[in-house]
Amino acid sequence: MFKSFDELATKGSLVVIILSILSIFVSGIFFGITYFVMEEVEDAFLLTDCDIADNVYVDNCQELWALSIYPFLALRELLIWISFFFIFAMVLGMLVLGYKAGKSSLLMGLLVVFIIVLTYGALEISNIYRSMLEIDAFRVMMVEFTAYNGIMFNFPWFVFIVGFMSIMLSLVNYQRSKVNSPAEDLDY
Repeated sequence: MFKSFDELATKGSLVVIILSILSIFVSGIFFGITYFVMEEVEDAFLLTDCDIADNVYVDNCQELWALSIYPFLALRELLIWISFFFIFAMVLGMLVLGYKAGKSSLLMGLLVVFIIVLTYGALEISNIYRSMLEIDAFRVMMVEFTAYNGIMFNFPWFVFIVGFMSIMLSLVNYQRSKVNSPAEDLDY
């Protein structure tokens, strides 16, 4: 029985799941702020123009910035996709945790308690996010992240459904027959 706890401690799966939930929250906010700053910088560069004399390659600042700064600022669209990575990492991590928890009934019970705690934590994170959206500047920053906003508004349901799938995966792993076991072990 205690061997299961030792295996769980060495893997650190619970810590990874908790960090991935927090990283979903923090990374979305960080990427939203970064996206907003990059958009404002591009708008400021678009409003500024100057002539560059005696240059073979460019005639004005807009041509220079089109070669140097604008391609970098166009990468801000990738921030939306990178924020999806953290969501996918949490889903994958919870499913792997569920599969590993299926090795013993004790770990399955611990997983159920863990999912309940995570769902409550997700409720708190969702409430914090909703209160942050009451600030107009923050709401403007997060407009481009529509899928992230949808997940954060329904974050407790999201965590619960993924956790429920994790519990079902642990049940499947717990009930499966051992493939490499002798044939007499499979006689019911």
